[in-house]
Amino acid sequence: MIAALRHGTLLLVAIMLGACGMFRSDDPVEAPAELVDFQSSLRIDRVWQASTGRGGDRLRLGLLPATDGARVFAGGHDGRVIAVDALEGTRIWQVNTRMSLAGGPAVSDDLVIFGTIDGHVIALDGATGAERWRVFVGGEVLAAPAASTRAIVVRTVDGRLIALAPLDGRRLWASDHSVPRLTLRGNSPPVITGSTVLAAFDSGRIGAYALSNGETLWEQQLAPPAGRTELERLVDINARPIVLGRDLYVVGFQGRLASLAVESGQVLWARELSSYAGVGADMSRLYIADANSEVLAASRSNGNSVWINNEMRMRDLTAPVVAGTSVVVGDLDGFLHWLSVDDGRFQARQRVGSSRVLGVLSVSDLVVAQLEDGRRAASRVRAYN
Repeated sequence: MIAALRHGTLLLVAIMLGACGMFRSDDPVEAPAELVDFQSSLRIDRVWQASTGRGGDRLRLGLLPATDGARVFAGGHDGRVIAVDALEGTRIWQVNTRMSLAGGPAVSDDLVIFGTIDGHVIALDGATGAERWRVFVGGEVLAAPAASTRAIVVRTVDGRLIALAPLDGRRLWASDHSVPRLTLRGNSPPVITGSTVLAAFDSGRIGAYALSNGETLWEQQLAPPAGRTELERLVDINARPIVLGRDLYVVGFQGRLASLAVESGQVLWARELSSYAGVGADMSRLYIADANSEVLAASRSNGNSVWINNEMRMRDLTAPVVAGTSVVVGDLDGFLHWLSVDDGRFQARQRVGSSRVLGVLSVSDLVVAQLEDGRRAASRVRAYN
């Protein structure tokens, strides 16, 4: 467990060297589970690989690939940004912003937007990589911004939600939210849906705000802090909320998995669950990697468990991504794991690198993984065994 003092706030960094999770110094640390053997039912091909250089090892940055459907955009902590053809992996452009990138990208209206460790937001031209603008927002940006044609919304580590004009980065509005003294390293990315921006905070609250002026539409406490120590009272929401139709799904650390109505914030259902990785979804189910790296499927209608795979405990899994008939997660040793959406059984395993997988993106029939060392690898299901 690593603690860091930054901007007057004590940030608890969820990094365990050789293990995952969060423990007191006198607690026994559970080792990552050994990978089990199984009979593969899928054959996976490596399609392409690309790199932007140094990825920010162990900094727990919010740098994950993003796509507009045709291109994949990604950035490294050392400032390099790359755009590649999503299907072929051919490089379209690469630039060096010479900034310490920490969150992003977001992609909208041919803009590619990143946040930085020193409190800047930079927008690049999606077609060429040329810089359109950069502005100072005053706080480290550890989560991908949310972007639309109307506004770009940024979440800073000191609790501010800031909206910027897409044309020039001019500040449209800002709102402040309290930050507990002890928090997880990382932030939940804001999400724009229609004329509303949804944002979750380290206090365990999630809210909806008017995209035009930042007016609070509703706020909801996902889970109240409980316990005697600050560590026990951590209820951060670090995972990205997801919106499907009129329903919002969100999960917190030492908190709850919940479904809320986007328009009102009414809690439709909730269950106890702890996760900092995030949620994937299809038409009927949610897929979650919990704080112990157990992967479970839950019904979207009521949150009840459908299946659970507990054979990758403490392997620091990414948020699950649905790809065809599979749920895909990455782990701390550079492996991707394909699980059946039906019952959670292993379908395939592929090692895409030797460093931790930060996140996984599904685009077309590809699965794109971003690794901590700055590399990206795209894979495709070649055949069913």
